[in-house]
Amino acid sequence: MTTRALLSAKDTAAALERLAATAKGELLLCLPHLSPTAPLITSDLRDGGLETWGDLLALLSRRGIDLRLLIADTDPLLSPDRHRAAWSHASGFADVVQGEAQLVCATHGQRATGLRARSLRRRLAPALAALRAEDPARLTPVQRALLSTGPIPRPADISQSFAVADGLGAVIGGPDLGTDGPAGLALAVEDADFCGALRGQFADTWADAHSSGAPSLAARIAPVACPARPQSREDLRLLRTLSRPQRGLGPRPFADDIEATLSRLLGSARRRVLIRTAAFRHDGLAQALAEAATPSGPDVTLLLPPATTGTWDDARASALQATNLHLLQSAFGDRLTIHADPTACERATLCLFDDVTLLGSATLTRRACRWNTEAMVLARDPDLTQALHAYVSAALTGGKTLETATPRYSRSWLPDDLF
Repeated sequence: MTTRALLSAKDTAAALERLAATAKGELLLCLPHLSPTAPLITSDLRDGGLETWGDLLALLSRRGIDLRLLIADTDPLLSPDRHRAAWSHASGFADVVQGEAQLVCATHGQRATGLRARSLRRRLAPALAALRAEDPARLTPVQRALLSTGPIPRPADISQSFAVADGLGAVIGGPDLGTDGPAGLALAVEDADFCGALRGQFADTWADAHSSGAPSLAARIAPVACPARPQSREDLRLLRTLSRPQRGLGPRPFADDIEATLSRLLGSARRRVLIRTAAFRHDGLAQALAEAATPSGPDVTLLLPPATTGTWDDARASALQATNLHLLQSAFGDRLTIHADPTACERATLCLFDDVTLLGSATLTRRACRWNTEAMVLARDPDLTQALHAYVSAALTGGKTLETATPRYSRSWLPDDLF
């Protein structure tokens, strides 16, 4: 087993490029923001005439590598810029890959129905009106379809971000994986058990995308053969959230490893807890951490964005998070420090509990822990945890303490599940 922390965007990009370039039989990519025009930084690849990720994947497809690329789509009305970027990236890769390379641009298959879904559609009506006013040439196929069908609430996302090669090596992180963001943070893993389990997660996600009608932008979609699935070990575990579409507002949970493991670790930490995430709105997890605030309990450090943005109702989401933070402040007092981290929204969620590291895509929200498609790695490695704690602590030097807002619940018909 080899697990290595990637502490910068440059380190992460180089690890991803090496992983892809050295794949011998299979390369599975689930990287929401990977662009075909993203420049390569590895000198050996550039010396060989490859300049971009589009060039690299085109070469791999010509070599006959079993290449599968899943680009996660987003809500075309609430996140139109990210939706168009996903389709632009998918189309760019489709233009260059050859042979039997397979490519899909997919959303989570859940389409909300029922009374609450109708309320959500009313919330989306202004966004649909703005879409109608745009130049039709700028619209994606999904957006053009919405002009005739009307808004379709999609309360779950595919947020996981990883690459796995030959079932033996992987890189896993958060939304910034595969981009040139300001500061990357990911883990490179070489372990057959973990990578086999991660390959199984990709196979499930790929099958769900196919069954929900995601179009093929390259070769015809075929299942990922997965006759045997290794189980990751206790000291290096894959944690995942996976759900399946059903009638009603939210999907049916199928795997909820992340929520259960987080709840247990939050309640059992004894020395220190450090969490950097885009949101902490899960009241059950906040309560589990508050119950650990005994005299022998841990010191707690939270790194959160300064403001809540991009939710169905930002005011409601901010109030939910403020309630959790006030609960923790009451429980821990001066043993709790909350820092403002403007980059937390675009980076992997990192949780450090004593000698345990969790890193991956899931934020501390009910949606991420129950509805979305998420993947995280749990490593019981004191040296790794210490190195990551030192890295984050060094970055906090001179940083600002986040002033938490007073909880004020705005009137809202939106259910708590959406946050």
